[in-house]
Amino acid sequence: MVRRDGTSTARYRRAMMLLASAGGNGVPVIARLVQADEDTVRDVIHRFNEIGLACLPLMGGRPSSPAQF
Repeated sequence: MVRRDGTSTARYRRAMMLLASAGGNGVPVIARLVQADEDTVRDVIHRFNEIGLACLPLMGGRPSSPAQF
């Protein structure tokens, strides 16, 4: 799920948010753990509740740039 070049850092952080939530941690604790805004943590958790693990690569951020030839 996480590549060494760091391109999926956001995906890793979202997965950490979900794992921490599943472990019973509250939003403020999770936000401190992953150094994110509490609203971001809530958005990730709500999106997960809507569509499941498919939310990991889909949330926010800048769109991928087209391949350079």
